[in-house]
Amino acid sequence: MDRCGGRPVRLRQRPTIGRSVDPLQSIHPAVRITRLAMEHAPVSRTMVRNWSRLGPRLLLWVLLISGVITLASITLQVTMEYRRDMSNLRNALDVIEKMELPSLTVAAWNFDRNQLQAHVGGMLESPWVSAAQLRYGVKENAVITAGDLGADMSDVREYPLLHINGTTQVQVGRLLVRPNMEEVHRRTKERLVLILGTQIANAIVMSASLLLLVSALITRHLHRMAAFARSFVPGETFTPLALDRGQSPPNDELTLLQESLNNAYHRLNDAHAREQRHIEELERCVAIRTEELRTINARLSESEQAMRVLAHSDPLTGLANRILLDERLERALSRAVRHRRDVVVLLIDLNDFKPINDRYGHAAGDDLLRTQADRMRLLLRDTDTLARIGGDEFVVVLEDLEPKADITRVIDAMATALSTPWVWEGKTITVSGSIGLARFPADANNAAALLRHADDAMYIAKRLRRRA
Repeated sequence: MDRCGGRPVRLRQRPTIGRSVDPLQSIHPAVRITRLAMEHAPVSRTMVRNWSRLGPRLLLWVLLISGVITLASITLQVTMEYRRDMSNLRNALDVIEKMELPSLTVAAWNFDRNQLQAHVGGMLESPWVSAAQLRYGVKENAVITAGDLGADMSDVREYPLLHINGTTQVQVGRLLVRPNMEEVHRRTKERLVLILGTQIANAIVMSASLLLLVSALITRHLHRMAAFARSFVPGETFTPLALDRGQSPPNDELTLLQESLNNAYHRLNDAHAREQRHIEELERCVAIRTEELRTINARLSESEQAMRVLAHSDPLTGLANRILLDERLERALSRAVRHRRDVVVLLIDLNDFKPINDRYGHAAGDDLLRTQADRMRLLLRDTDTLARIGGDEFVVVLEDLEPKADITRVIDAMATALSTPWVWEGKTITVSGSIGLARFPADANNAAALLRHADDAMYIAKRLRRRA
């Protein structure tokens, strides 16, 4: 069975991969040339080009995560260092309390000022003490000061000097010590700056290294795949995608994606080829069906024309029939009214037709009708109408006549033509015709009345002929 008639051909939608507009086409030519050159440049240039896409987002996330981790690490380290310094400060004060106070108590009991000055001055050698003051004597009127205690005594530590005399404990003085909190704060700031700088440098180095690593191992291959996808056109021969990953690339996600792209494009090419075959088959079927429809339309036109001729013409003589006569007569009367012209209707009946038809047969009668029709047709204009309305009756419509125009010559010529001898099978036969005339608008104002008037006139002419 013909495929065009056996089964429908389904037209599939064309794949759209490969039809997308290359974004490089909308860029300035110089920039486009530069970017195209970078696509074929070494890996370092590809890294720079890839940096402008995936790189900033990756770098932002890496810096954000590194910043959070760095902040937590700095906070932890600074807190630990601060606690260590505070512990050292407390240890220094404990040393003063345990080691220096007994010596100071003995020296104050003995009023050994030189030794007291040496002990008090030696306390400032510790970085954790900023000032010290010793008050001793009966009313603590003797004072030895090292450093500046200042007016604010809120953070000053006070240690009483208690001397045991037998069973009696006697206070011989007081030691005032100001811890060096400025040193603690200074060391904390220095460590904070050092740790912060180190962590930031580490974060930057790690982020840049990670970004370059990702660009070299991932993003440049993704750009290669994107360029491959943009350049693919279904139906055209293409080189399978090959990533520059060495002789034996690892079996990872990139390799899987590369193989998937190649397989997908192979399937698309196969689908495109099948689609082209379907399209060609469909075009062939359309051409066949179009030719068949053209032939059918031609036959229908011929049949329609033949039916129109049969519907409006007399099959024997080829003249207009009664239907066409009525249409033309109505149009002729309408034009006559608009242009103030006359229309003349002649109704013609062949005399002695029935005896001839009975004597010589229907073939002779048909030939006589055709002969008389041809004779009358030669006498009329193209704008006139000659119709056979039945049997041996004919109607002539003469239109576009001047008002009261004389048509005697036309009637005489018609009568002469009808009286011309007719030869049938070697016999010469003379036949005449009776003609009835009706004029519009003098005799009637519509088609039916005009035909009746012409018919009446024709029968009057026929009776006059018989009397003659």
